[in-house]
Amino acid sequence: MSDLSILGVYDDDYDRSGDGRQGRRAGGRGSGRRGSRRGRGRRGGVVVLLIVVVVLAGLGLGGKMLYANVTGGADYSGDGTGSVDVQVKRGDSARDIGVTLAHQGVVQSEGAFAHAAAAEPRSRTIQPGYYRLRQRMSASAALGLLLDPRSRLNTKVTIPEGYTSRQVYTLLGQRLKINPRVFLDAAQNPQALGVPAGIRSVEGFLFPATYDLDPGATPVEALRQMVATWTARVNVDVLTEAGRPLGLNWYQVLTVASLVEEEAITADFAKVARVVDNRLRTGMRLGFDSTINYVLNRPRIRLSEQDTFLETPYNTYRHAGLPPTPIANPGLAAVLAAMSPARGSWLYFVKIDKAGHSYFTGSYDDFLRHKAQAQANGIY
Repeated sequence: MSDLSILGVYDDDYDRSGDGRQGRRAGGRGSGRRGSRRGRGRRGGVVVLLIVVVVLAGLGLGGKMLYANVTGGADYSGDGTGSVDVQVKRGDSARDIGVTLAHQGVVQSEGAFAHAAAAEPRSRTIQPGYYRLRQRMSASAALGLLLDPRSRLNTKVTIPEGYTSRQVYTLLGQRLKINPRVFLDAAQNPQALGVPAGIRSVEGFLFPATYDLDPGATPVEALRQMVATWTARVNVDVLTEAGRPLGLNWYQVLTVASLVEEEAITADFAKVARVVDNRLRTGMRLGFDSTINYVLNRPRIRLSEQDTFLETPYNTYRHAGLPPTPIANPGLAAVLAAMSPARGSWLYFVKIDKAGHSYFTGSYDDFLRHKAQAQANGIY
């Protein structure tokens, strides 16, 4: 029997070539022509079935393509389960974020997230950082959490004005759970942190502000962010121009700002800056307790007479001029005061109330009288 007979499909030429017996054997009772017509009917049914299968497959594929075009890709439904921490990197596009989310099992496809983000204008405000999301979330639900500040895992750290670098290291170590000494080691290469060339200390460049640090931030990354903030807020060229009439270079202006920050309250910044300027111009030693306290790594307390004999270039009782580096990280108000001191002939100042206000004078005897009165009043 021919292989063709297995499917009941005949070729007309094959049927006509015999005497009909072959047709009857293959097609059962009746003539070969009747068997041929029955074979053609079966063949037509098979062809129709194949066409139906192809059409249905095409409809399924077309449906998937239409779904992908409308939604951007396969998508989960619902708010998801469990939790997963995801990092959004600086400069990530919606597509980049979608790739990260899909890779970590948050959304089903990056396309679905990109489509959801395109429909939400606020998606452009997604901030870099770490977020706690859930697995198998719908793209819109994932987008909602990325726009919710409560989902962020970043650590907020506020560096107060006047903190020394060592105080900054201690605070960062506490908040990021890193040994402060690691920050000290990272600061040994100031230029790697963005400090201007030729400067050998980070002191003065860790700008006081509130920082949103990644939970996985390294000490170098954290300190670099602070120096970058200083660079964005303080212009070296402007400091240089401000320092010229004062006989100071830009780094010395920053150093004066650190002295001002440590010696006075904000209301008196500009007057203290003028006292510094007047003393430098006359060759008078600054005689500030704050510079020695800086070396001794202790808070603002009165010095003993023995402290004033400490041999260090930061001892402004023994050495004329400014200390070799800033003694703290000044805020913008102190920097502005150092750039533009108040007008006056003052050479001395002394705190006269517990709010921190100072009395300014050009007379040493007047200074001594007010100092004695302040001590009698328990100011210090």
